[in-house]
Amino acid sequence: MSGVIAAVTVRAADRAKALGAEQALETLRQELEQVPRLGVLLSGPQDGVEVRKTRVEPHDGAPGLAVAYVYTPAPPPPTVAIVAVTPDDGVAAD
Repeated sequence: MSGVIAAVTVRAADRAKALGAEQALETLRQELEQVPRLGVLLSGPQDGVEVRKTRVEPHDGAPGLAVAYVYTPAPPPPTVAIVAVTPDDGVAAD
């Protein structure tokens, strides 16, 4: 176990529910507890805080998702907060 705590904000959870992607988001949340620096760095690190974006592939009828999250390694324990979930258009970001 990595010791990272990952959570989903209420807004992100509501959006995932509306998209039919609750299970995909929960799977990502669990993965972020093991590997908290997935995807692309969007901003940071500033005061140790990183804003990152990752993608969840479409499967089982759920759409692909673009997921933004904040990673804060300090103070302990390190934390991840999934803050935004949007349908992903499948176009790779630069």
